[in-house]
Amino acid sequence: MTSAYESDPIFDPVPRQISNIVTRIRAGEVALPDFQRNFVWDAGKTEELIQSIISKFPVGTLLLWKQGSDELFASRNFEGAPELGAKRPDELVLDGQQRLTSLYQALTGTGDELYYLKVDEFVGPDMSVKEFHEVDFEVAIISLPKASTKAQEKKNSEILTLSHFPIAQVNGFDDWLDEYADALKDQDDAIDTKALKSLYRKMRDKYVIPLRSYGLPVLTLPESTPIEAVCTIFETLNRTGKPLGAFELLTARYYPQGVNLREYWEDALANYRALVDFKIAPYNVLQAVALRALGSAQRSDILKKLTADHIREHWNPVIKGIAGVIDMLQADCGVVDAKWLPYSMVIFPMAAAWQEISELVPLDRALATERLQKFFWNTVFTTNYDQGANSQAGADYGRLKNWAVTGEGPTPEAIDELPLDAANFRSASVRRKALYAGLMCLLVKSRAEDFHTGQAMTPYRVSEAAIDSHHIFPKAYLSRAGEKESSELLLNRSLIDAETNRIIRDREPSEYMKDMADTYGEDKLRSVLASHAIKIGPDSGITKNDYSAFLNERLETVVQLVERATGRTLAK
Repeated sequence: MTSAYESDPIFDPVPRQISNIVTRIRAGEVALPDFQRNFVWDAGKTEELIQSIISKFPVGTLLLWKQGSDELFASRNFEGAPELGAKRPDELVLDGQQRLTSLYQALTGTGDELYYLKVDEFVGPDMSVKEFHEVDFEVAIISLPKASTKAQEKKNSEILTLSHFPIAQVNGFDDWLDEYADALKDQDDAIDTKALKSLYRKMRDKYVIPLRSYGLPVLTLPESTPIEAVCTIFETLNRTGKPLGAFELLTARYYPQGVNLREYWEDALANYRALVDFKIAPYNVLQAVALRALGSAQRSDILKKLTADHIREHWNPVIKGIAGVIDMLQADCGVVDAKWLPYSMVIFPMAAAWQEISELVPLDRALATERLQKFFWNTVFTTNYDQGANSQAGADYGRLKNWAVTGEGPTPEAIDELPLDAANFRSASVRRKALYAGLMCLLVKSRAEDFHTGQAMTPYRVSEAAIDSHHIFPKAYLSRAGEKESSELLLNRSLIDAETNRIIRDREPSEYMKDMADTYGEDKLRSVLASHAIKIGPDSGITKNDYSAFLNERLETVVQLVERATGRTLAK
């Protein structure tokens, strides 16, 4: 019977000698999956790794993935190693690329730097080999750029001495030692070369041999490991490095099938600025493709079921769809900046349906885009993507693709099946991101005017005038007044330019409103406030500095705007 405390042998690392791994890298038997990031370590990190190895310190476990007969991923050689050509590697390195590349380049002399051990730093004046804690490793291990110019060659020669052993000659230490001893003998005939060689062979056994024999602990995943497990493992290992997800894995998987996802993505970014402005991730595009091809945006379906043929068929329609939806959101829904997009995920079911909408005749297309906007506003104000957005996107697309195009059939659930309650808007704080962003966008859609210019807000004007969300009743004023209701309610926010916000500062509303009327004019101020759903008049909450009255007044107007956008009546 196996004890619950016994280890699972699949997770027991097996040591592999450095020399064996270097040989296998050179032969193309061990390689990198194409989704791995490039080699980024500098020479200093490599020197530290060499120090750890010759000191016999642990340097971390390597994670390899055994490959079967089917080529699931594109692979590439380590930097400095021979090209793989048609050869298919036996194993791919999932974790340990930086360490193995550093060691390979240092031990074969193929990188941009050459590494040296200053052998006399490892022996003491008493003709004994030093212990590692006695060695000054900053002097004992050095790196120098490869001499590509005469100037660099001269500089290197001024630094290197007879006692600098090139680590790339690790297999020929004894021959190097013979030459070193002879050179010292030529300088001083009294040197006992036999004793000298005996001393440095002891140094070799302690500090040089580990560069060949050190056993790097290796965990090897079997070839049967599911791709989603590999993805999860890699993401876990790379929390502090470049994140890797389904897009990188599928890039490597589809490459042998003639689909270069990386090129697809670079072309999309070059042709559609909206993808950059709204920080669309390449994985999001795969989700939209999967919606069209599989009816699902779930990660497991993307990893297991999405094929290269699906990419060929749906990539371009989806990219055009994302750009088209973003354009619609900016032009018709007031999403003037990516930070005010209530949910990024809401874009992708609409993008998946966009091609069929774009093929409609103009009048039908206009009606279809109105239905998309209705879907957008209902999704935002029912906060339907707060949880389970991937699942919800799949369910929504299943209905949206027909209803948006034809106006017939079941509607997405946010439109008819979920409650819309005015009380949510009265009590919601700015921490309710979807409601908060949705309200800001709704004000812009309703042609909220810039306080400073009186012109309707556009993406350009928002950026140019540094327009952002600010308090209407300043936080400091409410605190001084002893107001019990939170200053961070979303009804206490609006989009205000930087100059106007400096006028507001921490003052009571009636005071700063008088200054704004003097600066901008009474009529212009009334128009601007009305466009921000703020009631103005002798008895209004903002005129009387009555925060609760102001909130209730503004709620009335906001509810009307929400009802107009969603096509629904809010519960009071």
